[in-house]
Amino acid sequence: MAISKIKSGSLTDNSITTDKINNDAITTAKLGTASITSADISADIITGQSELSETAADTDYILIYDTSTSTLKKILRSNIVLAAPTITSISPTTIDSSAGGNETFTITGTGFSTGSTARLISALGQVKEFSSVTRNSTTQITGIISKSSLPGGSLSPYSVQVTSGSGVSSLLANQINSDATPTFITASGSLGSQRVGSFSATVEATDPDSAGVVTYDLYSGTLPTGITLNSSTGVISGTITPETSETTYNFTIRATDVTSNTSTRAFSITLLGPSYTSFTSSGTFSVPSGITSVNVLVVAGAGGGGPGGGRVGPPGDNGSGAGGGGAGGLIFRPGFPVTPGGTVSVTVGCGGGSATSGQDSVFGTLTAKGGGGGGAGNKGAGQAGGSAGGGGGGQGGTGPGGTATQPTQAGDSGTYGFGNNGGNGQGGDYQSAGGAGGGSGAAGTPSPGFAGGTGGIGKAYTIANGTTPVYYAGGGGGGGGHTGGGGGTPAPGGQGGGGAGGAAIGGSGQNGTANTGGGGGGGAQSPGGTPGSSGGKGIVIVSY
Repeated sequence: MAISKIKSGSLTDNSITTDKINNDAITTAKLGTASITSADISADIITGQSELSETAADTDYILIYDTSTSTLKKILRSNIVLAAPTITSISPTTIDSSAGGNETFTITGTGFSTGSTARLISALGQVKEFSSVTRNSTTQITGIISKSSLPGGSLSPYSVQVTSGSGVSSLLANQINSDATPTFITASGSLGSQRVGSFSATVEATDPDSAGVVTYDLYSGTLPTGITLNSSTGVISGTITPETSETTYNFTIRATDVTSNTSTRAFSITLLGPSYTSFTSSGTFSVPSGITSVNVLVVAGAGGGGPGGGRVGPPGDNGSGAGGGGAGGLIFRPGFPVTPGGTVSVTVGCGGGSATSGQDSVFGTLTAKGGGGGGAGNKGAGQAGGSAGGGGGGQGGTGPGGTATQPTQAGDSGTYGFGNNGGNGQGGDYQSAGGAGGGSGAAGTPSPGFAGGTGGIGKAYTIANGTTPVYYAGGGGGGGGHTGGGGGTPAPGGQGGGGAGGAAIGGSGQNGTANTGGGGGGGAQSPGGTPGSSGGKGIVIVSY
């Protein structure tokens, strides 16, 4: 039986209620595919609803379309979060506000949605709007602004702010430096330590705003003598003048860019002062890098003092005092040329034994001759040497002093060499005194009567430490003679390591001082004779 349509006018208001409809009265299986269409849904279902004029509460729902399931869903307002854009970088990060024209900045990041914009904010909070902003993509925005609108000083550095189309902003702080001062690449502090020779160091700074030229000047302090600063390159160079002691020079360099922005940085250079190397035995001198010349003192081994003379006549008669040993030959050569990084062979001569000449000392091409041995008592002659030994006293005659050979050597060994003759022994019958050895600074003194001759004085130099004068190469004193009733006075050795002569009757001479090239003292006369003494060992000292 067919069911007639029921008109809406035939139904009372409560004809159909939810209580009268079973839960499964209408299902999707009972509805045709076209039962409800968009045309059947009135727009009033949306527009007819009242509008929420206040901010939605977190417990309110919002309808969304889930594209993954193609369905409408509700979502709590508290679960909706508007993501802020992320700013990764901006380029460039330095500008020169005085350069003129515009600067184009490229901002990179993520979440740059449609409608996103950007601007700059100064260090003091002032907003600097771009003259034009282009959203290139979700990861890039380009902004253009005049350079002159971004001055430096207290307004720099500038931060960049990006606001998304939904109104959420992010800030990347302190990104753009304007009119920045030059940046030093060279670290502050010491630029090096050196004693002598050529010196070079470079101070470098860059202009962060541009590739413009940076110039340099000495802002304060002092550069070492002979060292200058190149204002264009920052190279500090020249030839170091040796200092008498270690000295540190402190100074400040100023860097200036093309817009007259400046930066300063403190530096120092230390000059080490002279170095001193003493050789008391043979070896090798290693020339430091950069050293082209050195000062050298070369002192040879000294001669030994002669033995005192014994009885030669009738009983009761006595022999003569012996001559003192000659000092070692001495060379002082300032500015001796050497090869940087090379080596120089060094020989240190030993002192001679009784009445024996000392050995030569050598530094490279410089040869100091060993001192001559002192003449024996009883008219013995002093031997020739660098600074020759004195002759012994004679029996009825005079023992001659030896001849100095150092000044006659070839080349620098003679030109810069020193040595003097030995003194003669005092002639007389049976009771004479010995003559003195010659020193590097003075000749030996002839013996006066029964007293031995005084050793020749040496020469003094500060080369060992740069401050204290030290005497080297003094001659040995002559031995004393017999006075008939007692012993004659022995003579002192020369200043510079010379040994004193022996006192009659029977006194032995003193050895010369080691490592000074001082001559040995002569032995005094005695009935049986006295042994001779030894000369002092030589020395080689180098300073640079």
